[in-house]
Amino acid sequence: METVREIAEALKRKTAEREGEIIQFLRDIVAIPSMDSQIGEVGKRIGKEMEKLGFDDYFFDSMGNIVGRIGNGPVKLLYDSHIDTVGLGDESAWKWDPFEGKIENGIFYGRGACDEKGSTPG
Repeated sequence: METVREIAEALKRKTAEREGEIIQFLRDIVAIPSMDSQIGEVGKRIGKEMEKLGFDDYFFDSMGNIVGRIGNGPVKLLYDSHIDTVGLGDESAWKWDPFEGKIENGIFYGRGACDEKGSTPG
């Protein structure tokens, strides 16, 4: 049986191996406007990623949220991340396209990158 520390180290290794893919996925979902709870298109992109990652199933609930499932065991783990964003505010205040985003000094900037699409890639 693995310890929590061993599991955490394995996750860090896997994440490092796929860093480029993870960043591209984040860029993809930031590029899709999802303001005012209009989350359908970004949900579809997340669904494609779930397929790629081998989720057993995913579906959209009555509110338009995407729900994915891996396995059928008695233990359930819920991972929650909202994918809608606030508006752009004063668009002239943006120094770059907020849906394209940018990486500067190792930090990704874009509409929704922090709240909360940034947690979606895990």
